[in-house]
Amino acid sequence: MDPKEIQAWQQEKAKELFDYSQKLLDAAKDLSEHHLAEIQWGMKNAMETAKSVAKNDLAKLKELQASATKEAAKRTTLYQKKVQSVLKEIGDDAADGTEKHLEKVRSSMVNWLEDAESKMPGHADKLSKVVHEMSTAGQKMFKEGRKIVNQVAETVEKNIEEHLRKSADTKKDSK
Repeated sequence: MDPKEIQAWQQEKAKELFDYSQKLLDAAKDLSEHHLAEIQWGMKNAMETAKSVAKNDLAKLKELQASATKEAAKRTTLYQKKVQSVLKEIGDDAADGTEKHLEKVRSSMVNWLEDAESKMPGHADKLSKVVHEMSTAGQKMFKEGRKIVNQVAETVEKNIEEHLRKSADTKKDSK
């Protein structure tokens, strides 16, 4: 790669990092909006609880606690799904960027070897072929690894949801 290509690649990489940081800021904004909603809901719930305690209305207090527990479980599940989707999106974007950069490095290496072939004696073409095949295999392994990681993450998520569903069912059955 000549200096102009390196500079263009560095500028492209800097732009990608900036875009990535903007995505992280957007994710933080989304999650902080949820936290703000949680704080507001908690304050409202605390006020209603305080009013019930002040009036010594134990039936209303028990009802508030039960509804707050159900609402908190729903909100926690929504938050968990939101965080998972944000993390998955960020992870996919990072993997796509890595894959793109690996392809750029691989093509640069292949170009260098092709250029060096003309300057190297005898078996340079065999070396070039070996390096090319190794880099292609590495790229395929990266893609397969990414698929495996995504499959494992989905399986874990399903198992967690199933476990939570089973534990909720057993709690309902015991009551």
